[in-house]
Order: sequence, then C-alpha cells, then structure tokens
Amino acid sequence: MKKLLYAGIIVIAVIAVVAVGYRVYLGILAGDGQITREVQAERTFGNDTDTGDAADVDTNGNSDAVDEQEPAIGTIQYGVTSGESGDSRAQFLIREVIFGRENLVEGTTRQLDGSFLIDYDDHSVRVGQFEINVRDIRTRSLDVDMSQERWSDGERDVVIRAQILQSGRDEFEFSTFNPTGVSGVPESFEIGDTLNIVLTGDLTIRGVTSSVDFDMELVLESEDMISGTASTTVLWEDFNITIPYVGGNSDINSVDDSVELRLEFTAIQEERSGI
Repeated sequence: MKKLLYAGIIVIAVIAVVAVGYRVYLGILAGDGQITREVQAERTFGNDTDTGDAADVDTNGNSDAVDEQEPAIGTIQYGVTSGESGDSRAQFLIREVIFGRENLVEGTTRQLDGSFLIDYDDHSVRVGQFEINVRDIRTRSLDVDMSQERWSDGERDVVIRAQILQSGRDEFEFSTFNPTGVSGVPESFEIGDTLNIVLTGDLTIRGVTSSVDFDMELVLESEDMISGTASTTVLWEDFNITIPYVGGNSDINSVDDSVELRLEFTAIQEERSGI
C-alpha cells in the first residue's frame, strides 16, 4: 500500500514538474512582450482609386471643367497617429467557449501606422502600407470574468506570442497590409464628407500573405486631419494558423474559425502639394 502511495506521489510530482517546465518553455518563446521599435510603415502609394469613368462636369455640361469658385486644396498626405499617445489602434475580435461559457475576446494594440494620399482637386484616394506590431497585442475577455477563473487573459497573451502568432520571434513581430486597390470612391468629395470605400490589399501575418478586402469609412474632417475605421473577417487557415489547447479536456472548449480585424485611426497632415 505504501509503495502505491509513494508511486502516486511521484507521478503527481512528475506531472507538476512537467507542467511548470512547459510554462517556462512557453514563457521563453513568448518573451517579455516588449517591442523592438515603434511602427513605421512605408510612405509609398502604388494603388489607384477606382472611380469608374468619373469626370468633373460644370453647370453647362462641359466635361473635365473645374468650378472656378471652388478653392484649390491640392494633394495632402496624412500619417496615422501611432503609439500610446495616438488616437489609433488595431484590434481583433474572436468568439470562444471557455469553461463552458461563450466569451468574446478582444485583442488590442496602439502600435499601428499607415498613410493616405488624398487629391481634393482630382478627387482620388490612395492608401499607403499599414504596419502593426502584433507583439504588443493584449487581450481581454468581454463576457467572462477571468479573475475568477484558473486561467487569465495574460496567459492567453503568452500563448499568442509563443504559439499562435509567434510574435515573440523577431521575424514575426510585425504584420503588414499593402494596399493594391481602392474602390467605391465617389466622383466628387470635399472636406467634411464621409467616404465609404473598399480597400483591397495583401495582408501578411506570421510570414504568410493573403489578399483581403477592408470595408473602410474615411472621414475628411479637415485639411489637417482625417479619421476612420476599417474592418474585415479572415479565416485562421488562410494564414496557416492553428489554435492550441482546444477541445478534449481543455479549459477552452472551442474557438471560431474566423476572426474579425478592425482598425480605428486618426491621421494628420504630413505633406502638401499641388497648390
């Protein structure tokens, strides 16, 4: 009987050591979550506005005429305000079932940078590269109080950096979105308008690139500033990403196959030309 008791104690001790060792291993892969640099997206604009066969028409029906009373604004380049002091952020939203309860998980980082080139005279919109530091993402559970459970949002962050996005590795710290086209821009717009456009481009996550469409609301607040939101839904498998510890005896019973990506941004004038 004593031998069985000792054997049981040894087995429990080995399991505990393995569990602790595995957590240490994940912690090494995840790193401390500190970023290596601030985001800085490329200021290049290779995409064109798709406005169909739009042309300015004056009140006499003459094509390509410009209203003489309309002041020229020219072309303005805007840069996204990034970092903790900025008004911009990137997010993901995904549903899971954890501890037998449905939960919406929100991941957020303010390490987001991008740019826009808007021609107010020829009415065109071009969008530059966006860069996101995914290592900086921190999650929170919106429906389940994790402080009352044996698992925490912080532990989820470790798993994301170590295994899901692998952003603890320097080569996967950043995600980029390179626009290839803009559609839905109206034939004419001015300061104060809100543009509902579709932004198509190549999204790269963990070294895998897939084409996605963002639905974007772009608010032309002033010559000095624009703001907006953008959203899309992607499948994990499009980026060869799998979610570990799901199902079976895991605390996480299931995770959706798709994830919603959101951008909220404010961008201020960086350069101006054409006037």
